[in-house]
Amino acid sequence: MKEIALLGTANRVFGDVLGALLARGLSVDAMVDFPAKVMVEDSRLTVDHLPVDQHDRVREALEGYHDAVLVYNDDLQDAYTNDMTLRYFVDTVHAAREAGVARVIVVGSPDSQAFFVSDLRRLDDIDWVFISTGGDYPDRVVDELTAPRFHREVYSED
Repeated sequence: MKEIALLGTANRVFGDVLGALLARGLSVDAMVDFPAKVMVEDSRLTVDHLPVDQHDRVREALEGYHDAVLVYNDDLQDAYTNDMTLRYFVDTVHAAREAGVARVIVVGSPDSQAFFVSDLRRLDDIDWVFISTGGDYPDRVVDELTAPRFHREVYSED
């Protein structure tokens, strides 16, 4: 079994990805803003609070992981998660790099693709992929984690 770091806010997209990871037998360390909202019982799941505003704590939380999945809400009307994304996305990716994470998978709205990809393309020392929430994105995330590795950039339902 693989252990995956899954980061985000407790929302529908996060829940969809978490469910797919567990259904395929992967072990998941979920790090979210409100752990009490993750109401899933599974021996392969741990849930912790993610203090995205504390760079060093995020870096420490990600140490030892090969893969980190960063999940962002696709409800662009949600001011709380939009603010969190704008403030902390880049810092979270840098904390992952500093922690030694080899690959970051970002899941977000197709309407936010340009925002995420413009920052990710600046990185030459970490493998990354963007997956839009169009179509069957939860299974695409699992496929990215379980398939042979090679650098890919964007997977979007266009």
